[in-house]
Amino acid sequence: PLIVKNSNFSGMLAWLDSNGTLPSEDVWHVEKTVYTINDLKAWVDNGGTLDPKSKRAKEKGKGKEKDKGIGGSHVHKKGSSSRKHIMTHINPVAAVGSDQNPFPDILFQNFAEFVTENFNAKVSLSTVLLVLFLMTDNPDLLNLHAHQKHPHTSDERKSVLNGWIKSLSWAIQLKLNDKALELFSDNEKSKAKLLQEDLTSPLALKIDKLADALNLTPYCEDRLRTKLKPISYDTIKGVHLICPPSMQCSTLQCGKHNIAQYTKTRDIPKVTLIEGTTIHENAMVLTGECSKCKTLYMADHETASLPHSTDKTRVYLNNAKFLKVGANLWVDRAFSAAVINGMYSFHASAAAYTEFWNNSFGRKTTRRQIWDAFVQESVRTISSVSQIDFETSDNLDIESLTETAYDILGEEGLIRVADGHECSECTQPYKATADVILDAGLNNNDPAAMANNDEGRQVPPLAVNHINPVPQTEEEIDEEQADNTMAVDHAPVKMVVLDGIVMGPTHCAFENCSSDLNNARGGAFCNFHELDFGRRCQHQPEWRKYIQDHSRSTLSGVRRVLKRPNENIQPWQQPLQRNVQPHDKNAEERPKKNYFGPSRFYCVETICAPCGVVIAWTKFVKAESPTNILEFLERVYPTEESRPDYVCIDKACLVLARAISLKKWDSWQKTTRMVVDSYHYINHRVTDFLCRKWCNPAPLDGSAPNLVVKETDKNGREYFKRAFNTQACEHLNSWLGGYDSILKCMKGKNFNWFLHVMIFYHTKL
Repeated sequence: PLIVKNSNFSGMLAWLDSNGTLPSEDVWHVEKTVYTINDLKAWVDNGGTLDPKSKRAKEKGKGKEKDKGIGGSHVHKKGSSSRKHIMTHINPVAAVGSDQNPFPDILFQNFAEFVTENFNAKVSLSTVLLVLFLMTDNPDLLNLHAHQKHPHTSDERKSVLNGWIKSLSWAIQLKLNDKALELFSDNEKSKAKLLQEDLTSPLALKIDKLADALNLTPYCEDRLRTKLKPISYDTIKGVHLICPPSMQCSTLQCGKHNIAQYTKTRDIPKVTLIEGTTIHENAMVLTGECSKCKTLYMADHETASLPHSTDKTRVYLNNAKFLKVGANLWVDRAFSAAVINGMYSFHASAAAYTEFWNNSFGRKTTRRQIWDAFVQESVRTISSVSQIDFETSDNLDIESLTETAYDILGEEGLIRVADGHECSECTQPYKATADVILDAGLNNNDPAAMANNDEGRQVPPLAVNHINPVPQTEEEIDEEQADNTMAVDHAPVKMVVLDGIVMGPTHCAFENCSSDLNNARGGAFCNFHELDFGRRCQHQPEWRKYIQDHSRSTLSGVRRVLKRPNENIQPWQQPLQRNVQPHDKNAEERPKKNYFGPSRFYCVETICAPCGVVIAWTKFVKAESPTNILEFLERVYPTEESRPDYVCIDKACLVLARAISLKKWDSWQKTTRMVVDSYHYINHRVTDFLCRKWCNPAPLDGSAPNLVVKETDKNGREYFKRAFNTQACEHLNSWLGGYDSILKCMKGKNFNWFLHVMIFYHTKL
């Protein structure tokens, strides 16, 4: 029990029983915020005071005994025996004001006797433990129940079967369902069935008796000791052993050989393990070995020697339960998955997630450990989807692992989870004839007219010296449709959308070299060009100007001007003219003035379905040119069978012209038509006859039956709409832009893997 009656220390016992309501200074004679067990020892040694100068402390040595009411204490001449007596009757956890109470520490024999006397003889261990932990998890409810059981005032009524204990009884029955009958003896069940009684009240009485047996009550002999606090489970926590998940050797020639414990007992490492948000110290890591093939088995990987070589290879286990992310830190897959989900959902960097974790849960993880968890988890997730075992050389550092992961699993930007994707948004049933009928009232006899935009509007004429085409007749349209019939009749019609976003990592400054930098922090060349140009004179005047232009203060001002270009413009000053590269024009080649700083990739180009599923991505070094776009398409769709029916891009007219000039259109036109997205097409059609005639994303003249569908509005009126969402990449770019501040600070290797993982998860989710 927390407190026992003791005439020798009546003042202290009364103060402890008061739960802090009596004045502390009258007992301790020194005012403190928190009193510890050491303070209590000193109080006993000093004769019932913490003030060594007090009269009571001086008289203690003379063997005098006094009783001063609340503050008095009867102290024996032998202070050591008195101290021992009070220490054996006061719970140290409660005495020091802890926020938790210890787990019930009764004899197992007593607990077993209670179970035998009150529960069914065939009650299961799981049922008994469920009842036990439901009680230890609800100390506040037990406090409320105990107060009604022990009324303090005359107008209160004693109630053992109160609503609080009945609610706990009802919760146990709901959890156990039919197994709740295990808590009653056969005679009790028969009697309840005979009388058709509810079992809630009988079970509540059993729980009340169990609470008293476990000492889970704030009262002792009708005296309030102290309010129950949350129960600590530290004394019953297990020791975590991190073991290999494999039960037997997986090498073919071993024939399912057993795995022996490899690590010597004295050498077993003790590490910190994070499970979800729970931190376990002194977890043990065990390694296994197949005595036949000498393969080492760890919790997150397997290591084997290569034939006829001293080198070793490491296989990363997709089914690993725990991952090593630091020299002495392991995490479970829930933690590592949370790292990726946090970075994905909140556009967070490894540093930002590290700060969030440390502020929320107290464990001081490092940015490197969080990045390691990101890489380890993403490697296994993508490997699992690709149905391969990721294998590398043993003991790669995290930077080399990231590079190898992208080389093997990145597949040059192809998103494997998007393979074979089909849905109603990106696939339409094939139509040989158009739903659109030529109608002068709809103004749909012009090939430049677009659904959802030009119904009933006058389409603007060409703004250049082109001859406006003669409107097609129905016979001509039918003939054209017959000529342009898809290669595979009645196959579903698919469209993909391309677009780029201006962002990218730095790379070597040397002309036509896009290799990673030798030194990402201040360097300008890759490993190869650093040998030739790294130590050469770089012209001091130009260098000083470069340093000044790229200083922190100068760049801050430039950023402010770029964000607010016309702020505080004086009458004699000219507004800032920003040169923005149009989407429908080739990028201007700018000669590099110096090699003081690295170059940067121009943009990230993506291919996605109209529903938003990302199919592939790549980086363009200098420009989003039609040639680069064609090469990207040919790499993603190498065969005619794999190509989509429509490719939508903001500069489709330029890509089409480039394909014709390179004599590549002959192979593409058999399967694919290129169209401009609806947003940019409105401006293109005014200046470009090729775009006006062939790149309309939803022509109203019926020349592309599969790009226009007929729908009915809520009033029952029919209207025409675009069959595909041509703005899918614009939506994707808006999401990708949230990572710009993170990606621009990354090395090329980290950039590739991080972006690939984020796009992979975006597609998977």
